[in-house]
Amino acid sequence: FISHMDTVPVDNWEADPFSPDERDDRIYGRGSCDDKGPLAAMLMALSTLGDRKPRYTIVLGASVDEEYRKKGARKIAQSGVSYEAAVVGEPTDLELVVAHKGSVRWQVEVEGVPAHSSKPHLGVNAITGMAKVILALDKINETLSQRVHPLVSPPTLTITLIEGGAELATVPPSCRVWIDRRLIPGERPADALQEVENILEGLRQGPDKIKVRSLLPALEDPAPPSAEATKIAAVAAKACAEVAGTGQHRGVPYGTDASQLSLGGIPCVILGPGSIDQAHTANEYVEIDQLAKAVDIYQKIMLTY
Repeated sequence: FISHMDTVPVDNWEADPFSPDERDDRIYGRGSCDDKGPLAAMLMALSTLGDRKPRYTIVLGASVDEEYRKKGARKIAQSGVSYEAAVVGEPTDLELVVAHKGSVRWQVEVEGVPAHSSKPHLGVNAITGMAKVILALDKINETLSQRVHPLVSPPTLTITLIEGGAELATVPPSCRVWIDRRLIPGERPADALQEVENILEGLRQGPDKIKVRSLLPALEDPAPPSAEATKIAAVAAKACAEVAGTGQHRGVPYGTDASQLSLGGIPCVILGPGSIDQAHTANEYVEIDQLAKAVDIYQKIMLTY
């Protein structure tokens, strides 16, 4: 049973985000749903087992760095311990998630030639070159939209950041963008990188001879295989149905620690109290009723697996 302790920065909160505020049958605070609510429910489920003995040893993992590189989950997966299965605590509204997307993030750089902006013909504008790169890369979404998965939406490629230029009176000598490529189960990070490289090579060899290159990926986080047919999914679905009237298998577009755990051969389901719509928002909250039900669900999984 694993939930992450790290959160994201705060901004525009109406109250102290680091002091729990209980009102309107909710608990407000940074991380209340993402991801301290699931972690608290797992702690309570484990600590109140009493004399009841699960068939398997239950390990509680409180991970770090889930919001970026997932170093905590990676260390658990590489620990050498043989885990039968994992329940990843995330705000799923107590619905059972058996598949989600992965991601690759990296930079693409265009190299120009600086010159005084009064004589731009003496230079090569890297920002203008990058504009052509962006338009070419955006077209890949037409192809990606045709890749269908039964539980998650098609893969995507998004340009998320751009930086370029030296100063106002100089033809830009360089420009960089960040690419966020979302993967569906079955896609490999290396294949996504190669698809982009094929487009860049066409631009390098094209009439504009754009000097463009990819930098090493900052993140390679593959989509875990679907857990639909696993024992942990069947056990968790039954527990969800009995406690919350949920349990239907579903997929989500975001990533979790399950991506790293699955690389270690651990079948994973994602399940927890709270709504993902509250994650990373100002005045984030988790419903107390869902917290209580999550404790019961987690405990049933512990005792019936």
